[in-house]
Amino acid sequence: MVPFLPHAKIGFILTAIMLYINLTGAFVMKKGICLKAEGMLKYWKILLLGAAMFVYFIGVFINIVADPDLWGYLAFGRLFWESGYFPFHDVFSYIPTKEIWVYHEWLTGVLFFPIYKHSGAMGLQILRYIIVLMTLGLVCATAVKRGAHPFPIFIILFLTGNAITDGYSPVRAQVFTYFFFVLSVYILESFKKDRNPVYLWWLLPVQLIWCNVHGGFVAGLGIIGLYAVGEGLTGQRFLPYVRIMILSTLVTLINPYGIDYWIYTFQALNMPRPDIVEWMSIPMAIITGKYTGTGVFSIVIFLISVLLIIRYRQRSLTDILVLTVTAYLGFKHIRHSIFFFLIFGAYTPVFFSDFLNALKHDLTKLKRMPQLVKSLSAVSIVLFAFLTAASFCKFIFNPVFDLRTPSPYYPVGAVEWIKSHHWRGNILPHFDWGEFIIWHCYPACHVGMDGRYETVYESDVSEEYFSFLHGREGWQTFLRKYPHTMVLIKINSKTDALMRREPEWQIAYEDEACVLFLRKEDRSVN
Repeated sequence: MVPFLPHAKIGFILTAIMLYINLTGAFVMKKGICLKAEGMLKYWKILLLGAAMFVYFIGVFINIVADPDLWGYLAFGRLFWESGYFPFHDVFSYIPTKEIWVYHEWLTGVLFFPIYKHSGAMGLQILRYIIVLMTLGLVCATAVKRGAHPFPIFIILFLTGNAITDGYSPVRAQVFTYFFFVLSVYILESFKKDRNPVYLWWLLPVQLIWCNVHGGFVAGLGIIGLYAVGEGLTGQRFLPYVRIMILSTLVTLINPYGIDYWIYTFQALNMPRPDIVEWMSIPMAIITGKYTGTGVFSIVIFLISVLLIIRYRQRSLTDILVLTVTAYLGFKHIRHSIFFFLIFGAYTPVFFSDFLNALKHDLTKLKRMPQLVKSLSAVSIVLFAFLTAASFCKFIFNPVFDLRTPSPYYPVGAVEWIKSHHWRGNILPHFDWGEFIIWHCYPACHVGMDGRYETVYESDVSEEYFSFLHGREGWQTFLRKYPHTMVLIKINSKTDALMRREPEWQIAYEDEACVLFLRKEDRSVN
């Protein structure tokens, strides 16, 4: 990895060049030196801005540390393609599991495995970048559809792109949900503007694909419902929304599990997840220091939204309703804040455009603006130019298409030790490592818990596991209840200290990331 300082040095140089081009162009056009030069400058400025935005967002979304859930998708895909049957029952775990494994991301695994098998990490990363750019493109298209001007779209898109990066770790099924969510909003806005019923019919194939790649399809049904309520309360036609919502719900029954998918979905929507960080509320995330930046940024974006919508003269109840509900869901679970950021990117440029138009027609307002606001605007422009240049350097000098599993994020050393010593048996792992172990060690080894927990394990089993993982009262229940052969947990954790005092277990391997315990009677058998 290239350190940040060289990036900053080159970034300052590129920033100066970009500012020089902009200032020179403004001077030429203001003085009217040459109309031909003015046209050429406008043309090249558009190209430069487009290229800058492209490279900027690619740089922002560069992330080469594989997400733990990726290995679960690949393991399912491998099972699907190589076993010759559809896996309705879990085969990876040795502890009690649900009768039917309703894997709401099954199609993602079916797609990801052949891509990874034939093109490796590059194929998955390229897919992720394409979906990112398509999602941001739809955000822009929706803003244009609502009547926003280019400059406000550019500013809001800059904020949105930074805000949603937490949702795009490589490579999760959520990328499909964010894309289909914005696509649904674009379709709804198209119908709202033109009242052409053909637009709404496109929501049916969207829901059909969406419900099979990720359980976030519920957000699509929710956004249709919000438009129906918003339009109905303002006296507009709302029955088309209701009809398409009913049909979209029925379409989601076209999946391998039938009605069982909805039974699982209902349970998942109401399931508490106190031990999963991304399901924390924003206040809790800020208090605990988890996702602090995202939490603070969410509050700032929400306040900006409120100020802009108050100022907007043509605001609608539907806009207010969608912004309010998505903001509430984002505050309730930080995982859902991405939906609010995407709505912010699609909705608020038109509010911002209206604000700028008001300033343009009333220069006295501009003169009354505090000097601090003007200074902040200038600083923001320079900051964007610098960040774009730094992102360009990150894009040039850093790996873009890798997928890595670095220690201590992953127990790479322990997994290599298990495989090199040909150990077989049941591994009780740290939660984030379960799917990684499934991918690398199945069928020689099975796991006692993994990131698929809500789709595979009953809630009482999960509660016992998390008590063990966090060393809570009764932590030994899970340890002694099931036939674990190995225990692989984070080193220096509370459970690590407790396990070291267990007479039946001894350490076989440890490094800076993890510690592997084996039963003493199994030590000589592999």
